[in-house]
Amino acid sequence: MSSVSLLTLVQIVLFHCGQTEEIPKPTLRVYPHTTVYTGDTLTLTCDLQSSLTGWRFRWFKDSQQLNPLTEYKDTNTLSITVSDTGTAEYQCIALRGDYDSHYSAPVRITVEKPKPTLRVYPNTTVYTGDTLTLTCDLQISLTGWRFRWYKVSQQLNPLTEYKDTNTLSITVSDTGTREYLCIALRGHGGVDYDSHYSAPVKITVAVKPKPELRFSLKGATLRGSSVTLECVLDQSAGWRFYWTKHTQNPQNEFSTETHSHTISSVGVSDEGQYWCRAGRGNPVNYTPYSDALWVNVTETRFSALSLLAMSPYLLVSIILGVKCHRARAQPDEVNRT
Repeated sequence: MSSVSLLTLVQIVLFHCGQTEEIPKPTLRVYPHTTVYTGDTLTLTCDLQSSLTGWRFRWFKDSQQLNPLTEYKDTNTLSITVSDTGTAEYQCIALRGDYDSHYSAPVRITVEKPKPTLRVYPNTTVYTGDTLTLTCDLQISLTGWRFRWYKVSQQLNPLTEYKDTNTLSITVSDTGTREYLCIALRGHGGVDYDSHYSAPVKITVAVKPKPELRFSLKGATLRGSSVTLECVLDQSAGWRFYWTKHTQNPQNEFSTETHSHTISSVGVSDEGQYWCRAGRGNPVNYTPYSDALWVNVTETRFSALSLLAMSPYLLVSIILGVKCHRARAQPDEVNRT
């Protein structure tokens, strides 16, 4: 054998020995996360950290059985949509010519179902006629999800079909206690993936309260003085207050943010009957009107009206005193004559 052919044979052997010693081991990368939700799409990248020229790639699920997900592909990326909940391991391998790479290290992926939270606005204790907003909050991206709400009785009664928005407005009428919950759904390729049901939220509906109208003074009000009217509710949070005078006419009402209305300098025109009520929500849900309250305005502290307001016994006493005084005076006048 010539020295040239011997050298060539040695180079071939060394080449193959080098191939055996330098078999690459790819790295499997997962996008976006290794903990995902049912229906999420994952991208599995088989990364050789070297030139990809001439290589083909294959992916496997569960390292013990090495169940192939694909045949060999010319691209090093694979997109999958996860469905079943639980944990699974994925690996990949590369092939060029007759030479395989090592298997990548397994990557564990956990698939969960999200559980939404049902939030209620304005409160879980409301009154007949109130409008409630039920929000089905996933606390993750809402892209692609649809939502449905249920009223809980002996069975789940759907309030809606699936909606693209995660909020639902309802107006409550019947008094009592009821429970609501919600669920989310999304689909890929004609397959639907649902979330868990949210925990139920209990809502209590009570009869609308009737406010009590109070006055800061008693009796007649001196002209020019300051008086305060108070529209009292057991639960005043979230309410706006409406005031009317002379008649219960919504067109003549004015409103305040607080439950009190102050007249800084009372005039004669402020005298009359007053009512108040409260309202909240959009459209506004009003309470009944309070009982009427009469405001008297007087010029002085001891006017004729003040005297008329005195006890009838006091008036009788004054009249009798005058008559007695005249009776004593008459005998003196007779003696003088």
